[in-house]
Amino acid sequence: MKLGTFLGGFVALAAMTTLALAASPGPAGKSAAVTLEKIPGSSAKRVILSPKAAERLGIQTGKVSEDTIVRRQMVAGLVTPPVDSGSQSKQAAGVFGGFSQTAATPPPPVAVKSLPAADEVWVLVTLSPAEWERLAKDKPARVLPLFTRDKFGTDVLARPSGMPPLEDTKRSMLNVYYVVPGKNADLALNKRMRIELQLAGDEGKQKVVPYGAVYYDAKGAPWVYVNTAPFTFERQRIGVDRIEGDVAVLTEGPPVGTPVVTVGAALLYGAEIFGK
Repeated sequence: MKLGTFLGGFVALAAMTTLALAASPGPAGKSAAVTLEKIPGSSAKRVILSPKAAERLGIQTGKVSEDTIVRRQMVAGLVTPPVDSGSQSKQAAGVFGGFSQTAATPPPPVAVKSLPAADEVWVLVTLSPAEWERLAKDKPARVLPLFTRDKFGTDVLARPSGMPPLEDTKRSMLNVYYVVPGKNADLALNKRMRIELQLAGDEGKQKVVPYGAVYYDAKGAPWVYVNTAPFTFERQRIGVDRIEGDVAVLTEGPPVGTPVVTVGAALLYGAEIFGK
């Protein structure tokens, strides 16, 4: 489905909802369900809802905030025996080609001269050279079950092995190893895992909003609805750098602390465009 079609469905739903609200009978002397006002210097209109309309639309708000956002990447991983840094390990081609829980063709045995710990297991991830360049190479990786519905009892962290990446010449990829200290019954040899890697970059605080607050219009431009007064909302353009989890990292937008609509933005847009 095209974005415009998808958004159009939302807007149509919003318009019908708005018209239904406007048509709802109310006690004498009460204001209209939706009132629109011009905003000087803006193409958007100020949307003022009656308390009953706001309740029916289920409007909810959050705030623009600052947070330390760590960039991460999820990749496939494979539990392997410890690898001797002096050996030239060659992994079997196609180990990461599928999504089964265990490797169809396990890696060939690796001669290990000395082990840091007898109960240690290693985790192999395969990265492109570009992904390797973006990686925060001194940061641990988080090991997760292959299926998102499964959970470990505690977080499983794997530290960098300290080995340089081994080149897989057949696929022009790099094999990178992480080490999980101690025994862990969930990490059976040749078992596939999801591995969350931290990427390099600025870890300072950045301006963010809940992702639910971001509304994309039919042209793909991102907006938020700012709650400027009780039951009063104004649409403001924002710049979105990226989405991290359930927040949007902004390059521009309202000041920190500004209340923004997190539930009901699409309906407000319908009220703004089609409201009378």
